Amino acid sequence: METVIIIRSLVPGGVAQIDGRLVPGDRLMFVNNVRLENASLDEAVQALKGAPRGRVLLGVAKPLPLPDVGETNTAHDFITVSYLSWLFFD
Repeated sequence: METVIIIRSLVPGGVAQIDGRLVPGDRLMFVNNVRLENASLDEAVQALKGAPRGRVLLGVAKPLPLPDVGETNTAHDFITVSYLSWLFFD
């Protein structure tokens, strides 16, 4: 069974919300050197909480736009290229 970590919400006033690049619906692929493609929610939370203060590298996949009427779409349709995002945690 494949597990995906989808951003559901951001901490109001938190670094990610203020930065603006990470949004609900994004798929979290990695945090620094911790790959999260098939990670559990607990593993993803630990990767985020365990990230050192300062610069943190996030890999994120953005969901594909909704298809036109009549086309099929699944919950796992994401743009396959991840972008890299540096966030700074104080």
